[in-house]
Amino acid sequence: MPIYPPLFAAYPILALFAQNASEVRTAELVLLLTFAVGVAATAWLVLGLLLRSAAKGALVTAAAVVPFYTVDRLIEPAESLLTAIKGLWVPKSRTVVDPIWIVLLELVLLAGFAFLVRRLGDLSRTTRFLNILAVVVVAIPLARIATAKAPVASRPARQARPMTTAAPSQVARRPDIYYIILDGYARQDVMASHFGLDNSAFLDHLRQKGFYVAGRSTSNYCQTPLSLASSLNASYLDEMVKGLGNDQTELSDLIGRNDVVATLKPHGYAFVTFATGFEPTEHPEADRYLAPRVHLSEFQRMVVDQTPARVVWPDPRRLDPFQQARERILYLLDRVPEVAQDSRPTFTFAHILCPHPPIIFGAEGQDVARVHEYEQFMLFQDGKVNGRFRHPERFQKAYRDQAAYITARVQRMIDRILAGSPEPPIIIVQSDHGSELNLDMKSVENTDLPERMSILNAYCFPGGRYEGLHPGITPVNSFRVVLNTFFGAHLPLLPDRSYFSTWPEPYRFIDVTNAVREVDRRPDRSIPVDSRPNSPDS
Repeated sequence: MPIYPPLFAAYPILALFAQNASEVRTAELVLLLTFAVGVAATAWLVLGLLLRSAAKGALVTAAAVVPFYTVDRLIEPAESLLTAIKGLWVPKSRTVVDPIWIVLLELVLLAGFAFLVRRLGDLSRTTRFLNILAVVVVAIPLARIATAKAPVASRPARQARPMTTAAPSQVARRPDIYYIILDGYARQDVMASHFGLDNSAFLDHLRQKGFYVAGRSTSNYCQTPLSLASSLNASYLDEMVKGLGNDQTELSDLIGRNDVVATLKPHGYAFVTFATGFEPTEHPEADRYLAPRVHLSEFQRMVVDQTPARVVWPDPRRLDPFQQARERILYLLDRVPEVAQDSRPTFTFAHILCPHPPIIFGAEGQDVARVHEYEQFMLFQDGKVNGRFRHPERFQKAYRDQAAYITARVQRMIDRILAGSPEPPIIIVQSDHGSELNLDMKSVENTDLPERMSILNAYCFPGGRYEGLHPGITPVNSFRVVLNTFFGAHLPLLPDRSYFSTWPEPYRFIDVTNAVREVDRRPDRSIPVDSRPNSPDS
């Protein structure tokens, strides 16, 4: 009995997942495998009926898998061949091959192969050989996946848990909560000293709207997934990441299924998230997930792009990834204030990947992606080679312009939230970490720690109830204060610490608190101890 068709259909997905196992959740693999095996089984059934033989149908089905996963890889050689041929009679730039022609060619070849298979006799030996081959080739990526996922599989599954047992009836009012993250937004003193941007007007505007601005705030962690997993669970990560090795996929679940949301759910809160294009903060499973386009994860996109599905479901990022990033950010800025129209109390998690690179906005919001197309800071990642830019002055200006634009847009967004909320909301505007002018994600020694760890951190609480806040509060305590003040919790505040870790070893936390706070002890600091006049800790 042939068993190889579904195994061959599964192999390309398993092989791709094995290469990315430490960065992709197992649930994505299961979803794609189920679909691929189901399609292969259906094709096998249909072809077996048409050819009146299960063995012949299996052979044609297996042959169909090859062209199904080779569309993307055949386009480049086809373009090179056509360009060379055209060059024989007319000079011409590179040809762009429409994938549909590759698909049609493969279908013609497959039909011819099916015609030949129909004339074959006994296929028992071929079936036996292909069964063994399929088991062997599938076992190789499965072994790699098992090795990569062993630390995660051996850990007991973590469940989000409420942090307080206060009953909903004990809460007098249920304000909407907005957690707005400006990725890589530098603190006021760093913004001025490293980039020459004076954002004091923005902070003054927040104060006038009733915000508390924590002028000495620092991040607890230097990487976005670590920082947000910590703040949304109101805890340090030591216990939560124990036994993970270097696997970072669990951080996505810590963000999407966090203790803060678990605490708010019994109070009737809906969890609202937005498309970000950044896997750890993409959570379509939330109560409301808002996106300008139908969302595919990065891994799903990689699989789709190898198949004919890319013909009918093209990826806009292949044409212009920076335009896609602009679209998501502008969509979020426009739609966050509309959440207030929901009749339920809401917890909105708005991760804005800006002013973090890539640089896609000018100071007036114009599209500048192509201006910086060949610069290092057009990369969708943190840190540069040896922690330095080739032309740091260009990055400084580009970051300054992008930060100026996003600052103005966020100010308008906050004004709209306040104006459109039926009840005074809770708003936290926070950086996940600081900027990256002098960042080396492989070396704590080569990193400007005060720059990387100093963050914007501003709070708007109904009634100005800021008793639990102080100038150096860090994100790990943000929601502890919220739950204590508005939901009857009695959570102790944790020590405000800062930890650095490298990309290769994300969970080897290095305590850099003293090095980060050293800048706040210098007499030439450009910001006051507390930037909110008459605050309880001024």
